[in-house]
Amino acid sequence: MSESQEERSPSVVDILRTHYPKAALPAVVVAMLWIRLQAYDTFLRDGEVYLSGNDAWYHLRQVNYTIQNWPGTMPYDPWTGFPYGNLAGQFGTLYDQLIATAALVVGLGDPSQELIAKTLLVAPAVFGALVALPTYAVGKRLGGRLGGIFAAVVLMLLPGTFLRRGLVGFADHNVAEPLFMLIAVLATMIALTVADRERPVWELVADRDIDALRDPLKWSALAGAAIALYMWVWPPGILLVGITGVYFLVQMVASFVRDDSPEHIAFVAAVSMPIAAVLMAARISEPGFGVTGFTLLQVLLPLAVGGGAVLLAWLARVWESQDLERNGYPVAVAGLVAVSLGLFSIALPGVFGGIISNFLNTVGFSATAGTRTIGEAQPFLDPGILQQRGLTASGRIVSEYGFTFFSGLLASIWLAAKPLIKSGDTRKFGYFVGALGVVALIFLVPAIPDGLGSALGAESSLVSLTIVTALILGGILQADYDPEKLFVLVWIAFITSAAFTQVRFNYYLAPGVAVMNAYLVGQLVNSKYLGIPDIEAVSDIDGYQALAVVAAILLILGPVLFVPISVGNTTTQTAWDAAEQTGPGSVTVWDGPLGWMQENTPEEGNLGGAGNADQMDYYGTYEYTDDFEYPDGAYGVMSWWDYGHWITLRGERIPNANPFQQGADTAANFLLAPNETQSEDVLTSQSTEGNQTRYVMVDWQMATPGSKFGAPTVFYDAEENVSRSDFLRTLYRFDYQNQGRFVGTTLRTQRFYNSTMTKLYYYHGSARSPSPIVVDWEPRQVETGSGEAVTIDSNPRGEAFVRTFNNMSAAREYVEEDGTAQVGGLGSFPSERVEALEHYRLVQVSDTSASNRILRTVGREAQIAGANPQATVPADPAWVKTFERVPGATVEGSGAPANTTVTASTELRIPNTNSTFTYTQRADTDANGNFEMTLPYATTGYDDYGPDNGYTNVSVRATGPYTVSTPATLGNNGSIVSYRANLSVPEGEVNGDGDGEIGVELDRNEEELTIGGGSGGDGSTDGGSGDSTSADGSGSETQSLREPAVAGDAARAA
Repeated sequence: MSESQEERSPSVVDILRTHYPKAALPAVVVAMLWIRLQAYDTFLRDGEVYLSGNDAWYHLRQVNYTIQNWPGTMPYDPWTGFPYGNLAGQFGTLYDQLIATAALVVGLGDPSQELIAKTLLVAPAVFGALVALPTYAVGKRLGGRLGGIFAAVVLMLLPGTFLRRGLVGFADHNVAEPLFMLIAVLATMIALTVADRERPVWELVADRDIDALRDPLKWSALAGAAIALYMWVWPPGILLVGITGVYFLVQMVASFVRDDSPEHIAFVAAVSMPIAAVLMAARISEPGFGVTGFTLLQVLLPLAVGGGAVLLAWLARVWESQDLERNGYPVAVAGLVAVSLGLFSIALPGVFGGIISNFLNTVGFSATAGTRTIGEAQPFLDPGILQQRGLTASGRIVSEYGFTFFSGLLASIWLAAKPLIKSGDTRKFGYFVGALGVVALIFLVPAIPDGLGSALGAESSLVSLTIVTALILGGILQADYDPEKLFVLVWIAFITSAAFTQVRFNYYLAPGVAVMNAYLVGQLVNSKYLGIPDIEAVSDIDGYQALAVVAAILLILGPVLFVPISVGNTTTQTAWDAAEQTGPGSVTVWDGPLGWMQENTPEEGNLGGAGNADQMDYYGTYEYTDDFEYPDGAYGVMSWWDYGHWITLRGERIPNANPFQQGADTAANFLLAPNETQSEDVLTSQSTEGNQTRYVMVDWQMATPGSKFGAPTVFYDAEENVSRSDFLRTLYRFDYQNQGRFVGTTLRTQRFYNSTMTKLYYYHGSARSPSPIVVDWEPRQVETGSGEAVTIDSNPRGEAFVRTFNNMSAAREYVEEDGTAQVGGLGSFPSERVEALEHYRLVQVSDTSASNRILRTVGREAQIAGANPQATVPADPAWVKTFERVPGATVEGSGAPANTTVTASTELRIPNTNSTFTYTQRADTDANGNFEMTLPYATTGYDDYGPDNGYTNVSVRATGPYTVSTPATLGNNGSIVSYRANLSVPEGEVNGDGDGEIGVELDRNEEELTIGGGSGGDGSTDGGSGDSTSADGSGSETQSLREPAVAGDAARAA
């Protein structure tokens, strides 16, 4: 080979250093896809394709609709949010259209339901892997090609929220959001850089100098289109418009103060924002100014930002022409913004208040109580979560990001500080050091923001945010920042606030952390200490330089991301380990009851044989309305909002509440109603069809403290000043084994047992009397970790909480004398008699038992109380129980003694668990011995009814007739006298097909009293034997409730 040929032939090193991104980046994408698809088979069960979570299922509905009506999206959905219907603005977006299009392509225009579901199943993994591409591009702009690759690698290795949102099965739109946001951020960065280079000013626009304006115009238009596409995926992405607006404001003011024209920045805003507005106008689908849907807000806010930028540019020209002091310009702009906001709040107070509320709820560390009931919307560093996981704040961050968060934070600080330090001005350097000290003081001494917050009547976190923001703005006004880097800095600040306000927004922060690490790598390799301008200089790298780079990378990526470490009480996970631990969740359990509902209850529109099922097309196209007019025979299914989408998709029935939190307050008011009358009023007050709610589904989590029971208490507003503490009371026991600390247990109040949800799940609507079990406590003054003296309710010294007695009289006497004790309050043991429900009957339970889950949730607390954990589990702890709301059979009785109590009871069998329970109801007689009661359970005629004629094919059926009886009394001749009759109740009289009226006459029965034989009855009204005390096995539990070993521990602890 000749010398000239050798010169022309590139070496392997030349090829690698020139083309390494082309190989490395696809490798990262493929690796990310592999990690995210590991658990694919977990979601395929018995020929069914399952999804994870709640929202993914509603996306399946939207994708199916779009496939049938491509490219249209569902304009309104009456199959959720009964009795109103709903338009979910965050669903039926570009995300669903892309997936529907992919399914159509793969399915050659006619995809099967299985293919559609599988396409949606893998979509989050694909979107999650693709986020690496714009992450690399943004990282490259900040830290060169090496920095860009490093950013993509960081993103690939992160084991936290970003990974979980992109795993197979988690088919929500979440992971598509950062993909399209990063594309918009990238396009805006390019537009700002081009504008800063080409300097498009008003004169060029006035002269229509297309050649000079072409590049700025093109990239600004693309930036606007990218922002609009992001909002097409997620309408609340209007936040990015706000972030961009803040950047334009800050950049233009800072530019003018530094003797630079702000017009080139205004040009980007004036072009990009109207284009975004026009594209959003094409998607408007609902009236008003809501944040979560395609509304006028997504049009008007971009126009306001673009117009505001033009106004600021004009004001700068006027200011300059009048030769005014430039330092006065920021004051004028601040005044202009304040006046504009003030006028806005006066003209449209509702809209203004909604925007401010959503802003604080998203980035202002002020998520509302209702929002915090959503697991993904809780604060990232929520004290309760930290305590539950045994983590500190730093430990929580490390488990989410490893050390990359802290290295990214260091990079952000350097990005903000570099122009100040490089200026050589000692005052600016002093400002940076002072600002950094103030920020450190705020976070290291929380008492400072706490005190300021108390004085100002504001949240301490909001005070801290305001101070930090002011310090950053002060630094920006003093330094000359590259436009795209300042934009990234503003963007990072906002998404960091969002991530710490709501944990879910960490899927935005993860790419942000990655790109800031790219900037850090770029700064390191280009620093004067290493002097490596880029990988092209690989042949000139000394050993110490290579070692320094490798050491820095290993320090950032090694712990957590490659090697798990212990953090608090937990061990961190690598991305590939975390990805394996995913699955569809409890929808697989709910699938059984919902499948039963689909097959054994009337179709929507055919309740009672109305024959209007054809008016409720499952994938029909319906016009938008605030209150859908349902046809006769349509009905709702009441449950907690978490399960609404499952009811719609897996049961093909209409839920009253859904994961949009529509109907959450109504569901809470119904489920926690203290009596049946109030729960009925909740339903009938809903629109005109609310009374047509026919079924109620309750699972163990809804009915169990420590699981989901607390969530409805946040939304409950049927009574004033009712909160979780009205249902549950916390008691404490000193625990030597827990470093001498007090450990808590939960005592259930009578209000808990009176709640409709409790009556349904624990007692199946039957009456229930208390048992002679007492929980005893005493006030005790203790010191908190901070040294503050507080009074807590603790176990009596040397004794356990739980006491048992031989009868109710003794138990109540003890409670009255003690003053700090309560009958019952553990498991299913109430403090007072619980009245029976008249219009609700159990019709089906799931095959899966929740016994172990309940024990894991409340077992520890039962042990702390000194109780046998097993005794606190209901006798029939089915995972899901389905109830039917029926008119019931009104029984008019006679033949009983005057002014006594009549009891009706019947045994019912649950076939799939092979268990029985007794439904019991009591009624008082009048002076003539007449009485009336409404019974919800039939005893005969089941086979005459089913879905075909508009009724329920009941699974839970009576084993015999009702026994209607009075308490036994002692007759004048010493005999035992009682009144009783057997009563058969036909199904048609219960379900509303008949007139619902039945008569019964009691017969007098007299038996000779035999001394020493039988037990007879003692006529007690407080012992509880008259009600269904065996409904959950309490008769045998009373003696086994006490836990001797734990009681001994309590005595030793005292």
